[in-house]
Amino acid sequence: MMLKIKKFNLKRRLPTCYLLSSKVILSLAIILSVYFIVMDIKLFNAVKNRGPFSSLKFKKNSSILSGKTHKYSMFWPLPVKKIMMAEATHFVRSPIAEFIEYALGFSYLFPFISANFISITHCILSLVTIKFLMHNSLFWRQIGVGIFQFRNFLDSFDGVIFRAHANKTSYTSHYGSLGYYVDAASDVFGGVCLVASIALYLLKNRPPSKNLTRCFRLADDLLESGTNVEKSALTRSSSSDDLFKHSSLNSNLRNKASGKEGIHATKITILTSVAFLGIRIAVSAFFWDRNVHIYQDLLDSPAVSEIHQKLQVKILSSTFTLILMIMWRIMCALSLQDMILTAIFLDKTWEFVVKSQVIGWTVLIFLIILTELHTAEIRSILLQVV
Repeated sequence: MMLKIKKFNLKRRLPTCYLLSSKVILSLAIILSVYFIVMDIKLFNAVKNRGPFSSLKFKKNSSILSGKTHKYSMFWPLPVKKIMMAEATHFVRSPIAEFIEYALGFSYLFPFISANFISITHCILSLVTIKFLMHNSLFWRQIGVGIFQFRNFLDSFDGVIFRAHANKTSYTSHYGSLGYYVDAASDVFGGVCLVASIALYLLKNRPPSKNLTRCFRLADDLLESGTNVEKSALTRSSSSDDLFKHSSLNSNLRNKASGKEGIHATKITILTSVAFLGIRIAVSAFFWDRNVHIYQDLLDSPAVSEIHQKLQVKILSSTFTLILMIMWRIMCALSLQDMILTAIFLDKTWEFVVKSQVIGWTVLIFLIILTELHTAEIRSILLQVV
């Protein structure tokens, strides 16, 4: 009897159009994942043959001075920041932004639009998405995901506009400049808005304290040992929500639920879980930016001698260095935001918040420790030849 109820509920909760759209989304996710893996392999091989970054900058600048047309490539030049960039930014957002600028001449058509103006614009969009992402309807939350992804695109586009206005081609962070702080502040604001919208949505729509299988286990117990009224309510239920409408059944389920949490997660549980997610985003962003700066100074800085230059190239092209950098591509704040937005789009926000905590923190802390040890070793090696 219970198997029939589960099967009926599944069809009721997941209509045919939803199942079809889920298959389309799953297919797109698989295609995108394969695309990222293939491009990461190509990136791995490109870095292996990169050579010293200073010579790449010289060649690029000389081509511009000679009047040659700009030609964008995802694999040339390859500074450290680009190697450690999130896959979605490197292989999707940046190529689109570069196309808009260099193929369509955006900065030529709209010279009054500065990089800081674009940064302020995506701050406004971050604020707007809160209203969408906290909405009860999945459709409007999915619209919010689209708006926030457009905000992430603008975050890439402002860098392209900055380089176009400044006539710079080096893909590096200009630490200490006004644009750097404006961009950093806008990124922090975007992350805060995303986390706040998740907290507000979960507080409005409190998730169950346990997963759905526990509800079915409780229902199984009632079918075996419950009263006739409860059994009748279970067999007549057309969805899992109906299981809690009957007053006596609702009371019995609450009494049998674990601890004091009852059917729904407490507000403290929700706020704590979301807070840890926000802290993880902040820690990831801080150490990603810090390590990009360190690797940039160690491996992309002008060499003082030929031996120094060869060591820089050898260290950068080593398998261990590239594995660490690719891991930072996956664990950086932008990649984490993309994972969160995917979970929101699939209506799996709470599942992602809860289930990604342990594995997310474990991998991030392990990666931070490994990177700290690695950069310290690189620094000691290079100091011997300086």
